[in-house]
Amino acid sequence: MSKGCYTCRRRRIICDNGLPTCRKCRDAGKECLGYQKPLVWVKGGVASRGKMMGRSFDDVKGSPSYRGPDDSSSSPSNTSPPSADSPRHIGPELPTDPSWRAAPNNVSTVLGVSETTPWEDDDTQLALQRATSTVPAPWGLVDPLFRDLNQMSRFYIVHFNQNLANYLTLYSEARNPFRDLIPLVGDSPLLSHVLAATGALHYAILANGDFSLAPWISDGPSATDPVLSPEEVERAVIGSMSQRPPSKVYEHFLGLKQRALQQLSQDIQDPVLRNDNRTLAAIMVLALMDAIESGDGAWKYHLEGAKKLLKGRQEQGTPRHSVVKWLEDFAVDGILLIQLMGSTLARPGALTQPFYTCAMGPAVLKRLEETSWVGCPAYLLEVIFLIHAGLYFDSSLDPSTQQPSMTFSSAFLSKDTNPLQNPGALLQHIQAFDPAAWSESMQSCFHLADLSMRTALATVYKAAVYLYASRVLSRPRSGAATIPNHFGLPSDHAAVAHLIIQQIALIPIADPHFKCLIWPTFIAGAECTDPAQRPFLLDKLRALYYDITSVNVRNAAWVLSLMWRKQDQKREEQDLRRNMAAAAAATAVNNDNDDEDDEDDDFDWIQVLDESRIDWLFI
Repeated sequence: MSKGCYTCRRRRIICDNGLPTCRKCRDAGKECLGYQKPLVWVKGGVASRGKMMGRSFDDVKGSPSYRGPDDSSSSPSNTSPPSADSPRHIGPELPTDPSWRAAPNNVSTVLGVSETTPWEDDDTQLALQRATSTVPAPWGLVDPLFRDLNQMSRFYIVHFNQNLANYLTLYSEARNPFRDLIPLVGDSPLLSHVLAATGALHYAILANGDFSLAPWISDGPSATDPVLSPEEVERAVIGSMSQRPPSKVYEHFLGLKQRALQQLSQDIQDPVLRNDNRTLAAIMVLALMDAIESGDGAWKYHLEGAKKLLKGRQEQGTPRHSVVKWLEDFAVDGILLIQLMGSTLARPGALTQPFYTCAMGPAVLKRLEETSWVGCPAYLLEVIFLIHAGLYFDSSLDPSTQQPSMTFSSAFLSKDTNPLQNPGALLQHIQAFDPAAWSESMQSCFHLADLSMRTALATVYKAAVYLYASRVLSRPRSGAATIPNHFGLPSDHAAVAHLIIQQIALIPIADPHFKCLIWPTFIAGAECTDPAQRPFLLDKLRALYYDITSVNVRNAAWVLSLMWRKQDQKREEQDLRRNMAAAAAATAVNNDNDDEDDEDDDFDWIQVLDESRIDWLFI
């Protein structure tokens, strides 16, 4: 005779031996497991019950803390030890398809997955489901590289790897150095905190579900509103950071970011870790994370700190403790890219001299065009470097030793010449760049059957760098070195401003080159004088914001809206003065004044940024 069903035996009650299931189990709402002892999956070496549940002997022997040094009592995932089935398998080999983000207005249904994490609250579960579907794995089967990470950090690192890293390189299919960072987190607490914080930030932006382009003003600025002063713009930016919707995920981001900053403070005090390239790479990612969060100036502090570490290495000749050679190149390339692109919109004197010199050769810039997410050709990156290095040199050093020279030559500028002595030749040098030839040369990096979109991207950057360079070199700037032979804007400036908008329109959202359009679109918007073209540019930025999910994209749209308001108000004031002069009977003096007004029709957006109190980074 049967001794009762297995469920009743576990409950230590008398079973009625009913078939197919016993009555007591049905009355109690329990699952009747039958009259045979059920099969149990043996988790090799992992305890299934008791105080050792979910752990192996090696886990306890190797670490006095069950969840490792990454945990703290404040972490939401540490409120109770998870069962053996709660951790999730995570490793460097993860899917990269971003197709799960298909509709901006209903993120939760797009991401719709089945299971929620124990550290998510009800609001977060309703706002955002799992970004990936994973199969629960026992704790003993988790990749050893991630065993010392708590569940929350592992989740956000896998989110970074699956859903953000793809947008941080030009051709992620060829090689993605950001994904190559994942196997290093096991030996670098700083790197694990930084990647987890970046993933949490991206997850929080998605959870917010707000893909509008007006981050502070619900309907966006209009021409009738008063123009904000630099102080008011700064207060609006700071206020926006404190007005983010309450979210458990955003709290996770803030906590992980705080951990990363605390760990960074400790590591830079250590003489070994200070010169570890993992520390340098983590600082670069921190600067990038600040750009994603807002792009309003915090990035430059990490940038300047990284440059000091690099300068200290050069001066002391300190040996570099690198896990692999590529890590040093990755960190240096990222820091240089943020330096170059940040210098275009930062105020004079906000950034120190770049650590890159022409003596380093074109190899560094060539790596940037192949691996960075910006997509700017090395030929044009050097032009940006030459302008920044020539205008904002260190006053404490000998100016004769700081004059930049060319690496990429052309018929207008030869190598080892100072391009800033002849600004007109520098603009011709930009126009000599051949987008089609560059697109063909990039085939060795990543082969494309159709080069039209790559050529369009190169044409966009050629036009954007030309517009930026001609604007910067057209007149003296306060706080910058004096350039001889200021000549004003070139005659083809307006034509190039029209061309860049046409080329931007050629690149569709689904194309891999689309993510590279943030900085060129901002330049095109700043130079746009036709109000009818503004909605198109805002639509492009809106698509970029949804596609990349970086707050600095919508901040770029907001800054453009402020510029357009100032431009419209200036035009209205000029029209009013002209009408008053015409009504008063034209004289020779009035005609001269009209000529001056015509010269003032040009809107100098560089001067507007220089007068602001924020150093923007739109990449």
